[in-house]
Amino acid sequence: MMTMRSFGSFFEGRAFRIATAFAVQIMGVGLSFLFSILLARLIGVAGVGLYFLAITVVDIGATISRLGLENAGLRFASIAYSRGDRGTLAALYRRSMGLALAAGIVLALPVWLIVSHLPLGGDRAAELRAELPLLVFALAPFALLIIQAEFLKGIGASSIGTFAHAVVPPLLLLAGSIALWLLEAATLHSIFVTYVVVAVVAMVHAVAVWSWRLPGIWREPGAFDTRRLLRTSMPVLLVTSMNLVMGWTDILVLGIWADAKEVGIYGISMRIALLTAFVLGAINVVVAPQFAALHAEANVAALRRLAQQSAFWTSVVAAPALLVLVLVPDLILQLFGPQFKEGAWALRILALGQFVNLATGPVGTLLLMTGHEKLMRNNVAASAALNLLGNLILVPSYGAVGAAASTALSLAFMNVVSWIMVRKKLHINILDYAALRTPPCASR
Repeated sequence: MMTMRSFGSFFEGRAFRIATAFAVQIMGVGLSFLFSILLARLIGVAGVGLYFLAITVVDIGATISRLGLENAGLRFASIAYSRGDRGTLAALYRRSMGLALAAGIVLALPVWLIVSHLPLGGDRAAELRAELPLLVFALAPFALLIIQAEFLKGIGASSIGTFAHAVVPPLLLLAGSIALWLLEAATLHSIFVTYVVVAVVAMVHAVAVWSWRLPGIWREPGAFDTRRLLRTSMPVLLVTSMNLVMGWTDILVLGIWADAKEVGIYGISMRIALLTAFVLGAINVVVAPQFAALHAEANVAALRRLAQQSAFWTSVVAAPALLVLVLVPDLILQLFGPQFKEGAWALRILALGQFVNLATGPVGTLLLMTGHEKLMRNNVAASAALNLLGNLILVPSYGAVGAAASTALSLAFMNVVSWIMVRKKLHINILDYAALRTPPCASR
């Protein structure tokens, strides 16, 4: 059983940051939940399905545009900031944002052309294709927003960075949707226009906050080797790309084999299950820069203890919400409309997959922040391949339930393998909660 000493040691020096990060994450989760409910009421089940397919396309393009620079930037920015090396931080920032902007612009046309030839959306596929020329304008802004948020976390502004990408977009989307509802102008097209405008405004806001936190950082002289940056970021790009495959294969395969209505029901179920991951996200916001700094200092004992404490408290805090989703999913789904209750079993299965994800704690972040990008890349690639194969086999026969089963199993597989990698490479058993009873000096 955990002692008050272990509880105190985890929160000592981090209490305010973790509390703030949780508050920001909860705010973002609440706003996203409200937006999803309003969206379902405004454009119906099939409209929600098309919306999820559309944002999947944007997410894929934005992820590739980032080139893995969000994690590489966080890692190097944390180290440079902890050393007071402002010049290196400035050069790293300019190089990362410039590369992502260029990639976002270049990728817009290929994304449009490729997706235009995919049979997504069933009998409403033509309607989705018609919106693609508009949606590709959101690629670069969302890519830059995520990178900017990670840089803010790297300089110790974890809550501000989280607020920029987890709260501002859903807040603006909710406000825009309410305005469309009041004006009686809510259509799928107007929702997509709002989505693109929100991407640009959120990105500009994040950059403005960065300039406010570090005045004159754009003009600070310094240098950072582009080849070193890309050598670190490209394996991370493969990891994030495979994570994207993990997260969106089910939606895309459903979009091909099922109609927009089933995609909409499943998409809402998936969104609800993912809301539970805010606990891990909140803790990662605080501990990820510390993982990088502790590893750079070769402080293995502190790194081990921080990782174990993070995993324990993630499980404890998330367990009640996951239990509710497994036992009474209908109560949550009916908030979106009576038709969405059909997604109850999919939600149960997805929640079980999230339980494994949360129980193993920040194993993926730990590997990425300690220089094991290639190992994580291989693990995520194998898990993504497993998810793709599972969806292709199960979705044609079992629809949304098959998609949920494949996604949950592959997510569990990825996290268990990551846990094994952390034990072998870092000699840390992140689930060894018994070790937290002892003082740090006695930890193995």
